[in-house]
Amino acid sequence: MKTRLYFFMIAWCILSITAAFGQQIKVLDKHGVPIPNVVIFNKARETSILTNMEGKADISIFENTEALHFQHPSYRDLTVIKSQVPNDVVTLEDLIIEMQSVVVSANKWEQDISEIPNRILSIKARQVAYHNPQTSADLLATSGEVFVQKSQLGGGSPKLRGFSANSTLIVVDGVRMNNAIYRSGNFQNVISVDPNALEGTEVIMGPGSVIYGSDALGGVMDFHVQDPQFATNKSILVMGNTLLRGSTATNEKTGHLDLKIGGGKLASFSSFSFSSFDDLRSGSNRPDDYPEFGKRNSFVDQAANGTDILIPNDKPENQVPSGFDSWNIIQKFAYRPSKELNLSYGFYWSNTTDIPRYDALTEPVTGTDLLTNAEWYYGPQRWGMHALRVEYTSPRKLFHQAKLVAAYQDYRESRNDRSFGSPRLRTRTEDVDLYSVNLDFDKPIGIHSLFYGGEFLYNDVQSKGIRKDLNTLEITNTSSRYPDGGSDYYSTALYSSYTHRLEKFILSGGMRFTNVRLTATTRNQEATFIDAGKIDLNNSALNGSLGIVYKGLKDQKLGLLFSSGFRAPNVDDVGKVFELNDNTIIVPNENLKPEFSYNTEVSWSKNSDTFSWRLTGFITFLDNAIVRGDFTVNGQDSVLTDGINRKVLAQVNASEAIIYGGSIQLDWNISTHWASSLSITETAGNDRTNDQPLRHTTPVFGRWSVIYQKDALRAEFFSEFNGPRLRDDIPDNEIVDKPYLYARHRTDQSKDGSPGWYTLNISGAYELNKTFLITAALENILDRHYRPYSSGISAPGRNFILSVRASIADNNK
Repeated sequence: MKTRLYFFMIAWCILSITAAFGQQIKVLDKHGVPIPNVVIFNKARETSILTNMEGKADISIFENTEALHFQHPSYRDLTVIKSQVPNDVVTLEDLIIEMQSVVVSANKWEQDISEIPNRILSIKARQVAYHNPQTSADLLATSGEVFVQKSQLGGGSPKLRGFSANSTLIVVDGVRMNNAIYRSGNFQNVISVDPNALEGTEVIMGPGSVIYGSDALGGVMDFHVQDPQFATNKSILVMGNTLLRGSTATNEKTGHLDLKIGGGKLASFSSFSFSSFDDLRSGSNRPDDYPEFGKRNSFVDQAANGTDILIPNDKPENQVPSGFDSWNIIQKFAYRPSKELNLSYGFYWSNTTDIPRYDALTEPVTGTDLLTNAEWYYGPQRWGMHALRVEYTSPRKLFHQAKLVAAYQDYRESRNDRSFGSPRLRTRTEDVDLYSVNLDFDKPIGIHSLFYGGEFLYNDVQSKGIRKDLNTLEITNTSSRYPDGGSDYYSTALYSSYTHRLEKFILSGGMRFTNVRLTATTRNQEATFIDAGKIDLNNSALNGSLGIVYKGLKDQKLGLLFSSGFRAPNVDDVGKVFELNDNTIIVPNENLKPEFSYNTEVSWSKNSDTFSWRLTGFITFLDNAIVRGDFTVNGQDSVLTDGINRKVLAQVNASEAIIYGGSIQLDWNISTHWASSLSITETAGNDRTNDQPLRHTTPVFGRWSVIYQKDALRAEFFSEFNGPRLRDDIPDNEIVDKPYLYARHRTDQSKDGSPGWYTLNISGAYELNKTFLITAALENILDRHYRPYSSGISAPGRNFILSVRASIADNNK
């Protein structure tokens, strides 16, 4: 009897200690998959906790009679009395439309989005699975909030709040991709980021210069590649995904494979993707007022004797040539020697085949049916990056978290062109080595937060130009695109940002000081149009931000933000030589100064699990805005190149410009099975120096969708649309120099430009089981012929997409 009593007392003590010091709860989705980062809190919101990567949390901090609230942006809110949780397992129901994310990394550290005054667009991995974007540019476009221009199929130039190209910043895993030759014209570098390997993407609208430095005038596109994952309960963790996809408009063939293997201290993530695209077929149903818009009536080929001939195109919707192939490799390793220290290394590799510059291949010889170029293509676009990251978390006097990111990027591109009938192929090649070091700190001060850090960048740019005679194979030198003696670009910066939390208000502010030095050497002064043999620029900038968030209204946020940004002239601005067309050439301007922006943004948002809206308005003033303008060389407004007398233009500082606009986003989870979403954005701007519209502002555009979801099925009907941008709203030098890119009205020249358009589309996804997901879509059902504003290639016509995804579950959970 005494033994039994003794055993009972021991068991009672163990159970009491367990109840007092730990009660594990597990949060799962409908498939039984754990959900990390679920917020669990009580009614008074005095106590809260997050689930870990296994979906587990210790809820012993709550009383048994308390109501526990479970909240996650991807799932419906749930409230359960703690004592009534069955078997310590909670299952959350998917939201059809994911509401605003709770946590973002806008300031390089994770933050509650409700405390940030500016608009941040968050795109999750599951949106990639549903929308099946071919490239990261297409991924951004599916949001309905980012406008994407294309000059060729292998491209995609995002426009954010009237800025594009080198005035917007691309960041991958905390490392800026923008280098010293990112150009002011539209570019395609964002396609180097593999959308199939992403964990998520955040787009920070408006100036981001305090945290990210130069170039972040219009916004920041912050891509997060999946990280290695450590095992917890067992010795090894294994997870993986595969994808096979095809589409008809480009005869696409895409394959993807990724694999995570993790132990307790060492983990790995591997990813490989390959895509092949044939020539893009555009829509056949043109607007009645623009019957010839976008027709590819002929293209250049070579006869048996090697001479150029013009071939009639019996299928004018086939945009010949435009196809290309691409592949991406990513390898990450992570090592966790202790709870405080994490070390990781990432290798990123992206490459393409030659990419035809489609818009240049459609340029006619003025007044004839002949084409100007027989060949114009980008050579393989190669981007490689090595990134070493050290993260240390431990409460110290100066910081709680510290992060060091050191990276090396190797970038290579080339432009290859040959005039119709000429045997001489010109090749201009650029090689950029980019070194960067970022050191960032996070220091909580009571309930407030301090972020601070520094950055150093160095770009080594090498540029050369040659001509090859295809008949004799003779190779001769020609002018390089950038200074032929090499260019060096240095940037050094310090920044700090502080968040002050009051009962109903959150105040945030920051400042950044940046110094930029650019040197370049020219050997062939006549070819590069620079009088002196050396360029030496030294510019500094001090910019800041001040934001206020009011959270006194239930589920609502009012935000007001004042911020400034800057962009220091880079090698492309200062030293480029580029024939815009037969009549015009862009030459270097060694006296260019930085441009500064001053931005005011007002926002009002409401967010719940069933309905949300976000209204945003902004106005931006540009001082010393860098725009294309008239220029002279040795006092002359024209120069003789390749036997042609061309008018001289250059990047110049305009005295002032203004950009303004707004957006509205509505998300509504109507019922358990139905939801709807609407996004509308518009920007406008004016170069006050010459009273001209700004080139990169956009017409009204957006996306509207209705979604049905039940059990394993998800179906979406959606429409994408652009308003018109006609002659009076397009800069003169844009439509005069490149009229072949725009539609011509059959009777009224004032209506030349970019007609408005909309598409009707339907897509669906079906989960066969936990492993397989099948998605299909029929895009542009009406087979409309349309072209987003300022694009040089028309969008896909009717397009059927089919993909199969397979996932290997984590057998550690």
